Amino acid sequence: MRSIVVTRYGGPEVLELQNVPIPEPGEGQVRVKVHSAGINYADIMQRKGLYIGGPKPPFGAGFEFAGTIERLGSGVKQWRVGDAVMGVCASGYSEYIVADAARVMPKPKQLDFHQAAAIPCQYLTAYHTLITLSQLRPGQTVLVQAAAGGLGTLLVQIARNIGAEVIGTCSTDEKCAYLREMGCRHPINYTACKFRHEVMKITHDEGCDLIIESVGGDVFDESLRCLKSRGRLVVLGVASGQARSVQTLYLLTHNMTVSGFHLFGYADDAVAMANAVRDLQAWLDTNAITVVARHVFPLEHAAEAHQFISDRKSVGKVVLTT
Repeated sequence: MRSIVVTRYGGPEVLELQNVPIPEPGEGQVRVKVHSAGINYADIMQRKGLYIGGPKPPFGAGFEFAGTIERLGSGVKQWRVGDAVMGVCASGYSEYIVADAARVMPKPKQLDFHQAAAIPCQYLTAYHTLITLSQLRPGQTVLVQAAAGGLGTLLVQIARNIGAEVIGTCSTDEKCAYLREMGCRHPINYTACKFRHEVMKITHDEGCDLIIESVGGDVFDESLRCLKSRGRLVVLGVASGQARSVQTLYLLTHNMTVSGFHLFGYADDAVAMANAVRDLQAWLDTNAITVVARHVFPLEHAAEAHQFISDRKSVGKVVLTT
């Protein structure tokens, strides 16, 4: 089968299409014919060697998929061959993957496979960041950095569904218009103005109750200055590659919380996961959430897809199709 392998740490050119054996499912696993593989910024960080605890080359790229179960491992009772599913795995940029049966979810009927590939990582990250960890409430103000991407658009919509006031940053006026359609009342084009100035103007100098930050560097520093007393800033990533330290005295004197979030730390929380799936289905049933997957690349163009994301051209989810 065809699979994308990270041959060494580096730029998109290190992604190589290889022929590898079709994997066999072990006990408690399923084999899935992949229709769509989700691309996440974590994939880019792993490719660069910047992902703490990430794999060492050579390794199969990607960890998010949507497809059809083709074979069951021993002991698997909850799935049948032919089931349409989505989930997380190793070597996701492949024609076939194996995954633990417990890490697989049914594909919602309202979503095609490209859209479903956004759920296991990006939707669950957005949901647990806003609700499980931060306990966002109606009437609060949330700032979402990089709001027009796959994760950002889901953060915006979930916050809107909760009843929060949403501020979102992006890089073009076109993306600002798109964010308004998603329910972001206050989109900010950070290439045209200082986002901190705009945020403080929007909040009448009070700042935000919650900030979702995934860029790092100066963006983290300026975001922290947008947080109100007793607010929380959640770090989801460091897309700039520039990690920041926090002055603990600043947190102490301003009654602020800075949290980190990693999805796999919530994977075994059965109640939280059930709540996320329940709310997703309810929102899909009422058209209260839209999963955007408009950028689809063939598997062999994985390097081009990575560059597309790095160039900040994406709106919504970017996927590979086999």
